Amino acid sequence: MTEPVTYRPRAALRMGVSLSSSLVLASLLGWTMTPQHIRDLFTPIQVLTLLLFLAIMIAMALGLGLSYVRADGDGLTFRNGVRTHVVPWAEIKAFRYRDGDPWPSVVVRGDIEQRPLLGIQRSDRDLAEGHVADLRARLAEAYGVDRPDSGQS
Repeated sequence: MTEPVTYRPRAALRMGVSLSSSLVLASLLGWTMTPQHIRDLFTPIQVLTLLLFLAIMIAMALGLGLSYVRADGDGLTFRNGVRTHVVPWAEIKAFRYRDGDPWPSVVVRGDIEQRPLLGIQRSDRDLAEGHVADLRARLAEAYGVDRPDSGQS
């Protein structure tokens, strides 16, 4: 059986880390540059609200960047943001990754027919194409066929 592999979005992770760092530094700089008599006008609830918005923006940026797709002998495990999904190979029909799609999707049997794989991003260009090709080959291997399903529908 093929060795387990984990894919992560490189460009999205770099963007998420740099955006989060910039937001934190800009917030600290803005707060320290605000005159003390203006800072004294902020109530604790207002400061907490500003911190909450900052945390939400950081969580969104890092949530995308820290997504991943792991393929092993049992199937796929992938995290999109904060939610992790486990899908056995027997439940996977194909991988869909058409021109213009920002990320591939796994087409599964069940109530939810298609789930995005945010751990593979088109922003990684040829690397993303290679990851999807590898997943298709692993699916073909799991089903015992020589040629993977194109999954281009």
